[in-house]
Amino acid sequence: MAQAKRPRLSSNGSDASSLPLFCGFELTEKKVISLPASLGPVSAVSAWPTGKAGNFTAGSTADKHAVFAVGTSHGCIALVYSDESTVVLENSGSSAVLQLLAKDSSAPASAISDAKPVPDVVAGDADGQVLVYVLGRVFSRNTLPAPISTLSADLNPNMPSSFSVGDMSGTIASCHAQDTLWRAQLDMGSQALPVVPGGADQRAAARLLDPTVNSACSVWLPDNHGLLTSYVLAASAQGFIQLLSRGIPVHTIPLSTPCTSVCPGVFVASDISRELPGSSYTQAIVGDGSGQLLVLDNFELVPYAQVEYPIARIFSLPLRAFVGHDGPDVVVCATLSDTIYVLHQRKIVATYSAAFWPSAVDIVADFPGIGPAIVLVEPEALAGKSSSSSLHIISLRPLLDG
Repeated sequence: MAQAKRPRLSSNGSDASSLPLFCGFELTEKKVISLPASLGPVSAVSAWPTGKAGNFTAGSTADKHAVFAVGTSHGCIALVYSDESTVVLENSGSSAVLQLLAKDSSAPASAISDAKPVPDVVAGDADGQVLVYVLGRVFSRNTLPAPISTLSADLNPNMPSSFSVGDMSGTIASCHAQDTLWRAQLDMGSQALPVVPGGADQRAAARLLDPTVNSACSVWLPDNHGLLTSYVLAASAQGFIQLLSRGIPVHTIPLSTPCTSVCPGVFVASDISRELPGSSYTQAIVGDGSGQLLVLDNFELVPYAQVEYPIARIFSLPLRAFVGHDGPDVVVCATLSDTIYVLHQRKIVATYSAAFWPSAVDIVADFPGIGPAIVLVEPEALAGKSSSSSLHIISLRPLLDG
């Protein structure tokens, strides 16, 4: 069914002038963690605590640990701690790990050690298996029809342990450790679409294209009555994004270039972000293969910025991670190159060029002694060097006007 038109939200907040303006960021490599060669080539990484919008607590890892779940093309999954210790999780015998998601532990409090935290880990592999690890052991398995292409946490506070998973056949599902809540198939023809140039041909041709779910996230948007409702936003390689409620498509937006990454947060000032300052994911940012960034605000896409390279992954960090109060999120954009962009309020405020093309990227909320940071995975080194992968920790220090 077609989505009813919502009242448009303002993108020009009257309080924007009161927010601190970044004149730039200083990005500096602070630490390199070499991984055991026995793990194999690292293909996925997920940091905990996440540091993404809505999940930041200042000092959450001070004098403790940041934890990185890493997965390899050999099917190995390990936890790497900020003190460089490594714990290999129970061998699942799975194929190459394609996606990882580290989450707060669901184990009973009595079973959790304060010395070395063990987050839950969700792993998606090349066989379509979704494995949930609790306290380092396989707790459950689920299977989708094709290799797993995306994993993301469900930001619905009523379902804190659930997550979204998508695969290369176009299947999108909402799951938790014990069960699948719903499963759907992304289909550009499942709804009446707005008229666009070549729209009929676009819909027919879409079925011949790659059906992969490139990225997914949960987001809160206003319904017809102005009440915030939780949706799953899924991006298809066929060139559209779709909003689903409990597995039912409610709104489809065709794109000129397929979306490669989506990320929830608050990126432009709006009536909702001012009225509900505690709601940190009432928008989503959308990146594509042309380097274009758009913001989904109230069921409409509005321009945000343009970068030089195709976008691989987008992350958001809440402003309070840097300045101690709320405002539009800081965006970290990884590209299909050695370049990382940092953006704020529609402007590129910093770039970082690594000496390699990362095989995986994530952000960490509060690396001990460093603060908010970007994590880059350097793949197995070139011939003549070490054969192990390594994690590069890049600090994010804001430079404020005045």
